[in-house]
Amino acid sequence: MDRRIGVIIAVVCCEVVFRLAYHSLPLSVDPLLYTLGVRFAETAVILSLAFPVCGIKAGSIRTELLIGIGISAAFGAAVVSADLLSMLMIEGGILKILIARQQVPDPLLFFVTGCVFAPFVEELFFRGLFYSWLRERLPVAISVFFSALAFASIHGFLSPVQITGGLLFAVIFEWRKNIWAPYTVHAIANTGIWILPWIYPFW
Repeated sequence: MDRRIGVIIAVVCCEVVFRLAYHSLPLSVDPLLYTLGVRFAETAVILSLAFPVCGIKAGSIRTELLIGIGISAAFGAAVVSADLLSMLMIEGGILKILIARQQVPDPLLFFVTGCVFAPFVEELFFRGLFYSWLRERLPVAISVFFSALAFASIHGFLSPVQITGGLLFAVIFEWRKNIWAPYTVHAIANTGIWILPWIYPFW
């Protein structure tokens, strides 16, 4: 059996066990802190069992991070431009419909969990393991589509934002062959989805 399939099954089992266990914990347990612990455990499973094949190796991580920053800047500019154009037809613009302000009691913990660590684990799993496994068996377009669908569905609903992200991250992974550029875009996107509704529009 392909090592990636074994690790994918192990991570899915971890996720199921941790989700079921959460319901039996005291209400005082911080859900963000619990999620961070779960993601640490899943990262440990992936890196210990599938380090050579999880997409973490790159010729130059610094170059990949810079590429990710550049893609994020271009994509962000395109999103804001499209939103400004949509204001001609939709009151308040399309972003107001797609993303909402998130009330966060602990911004630092939210940032570390949701904007730094969760995207890293998700890239290891969805692109490094799942997409690369699909890609060896299916054409690019089908692999991109199914990995994006799986990525969006794990968030509980198939929102246009999650599907767009899944498509974009998979395409970048296909191009770069490692997780670092898609991880950078993913992390910046999560941060933007959180911060942007509080500061945009700028007037």
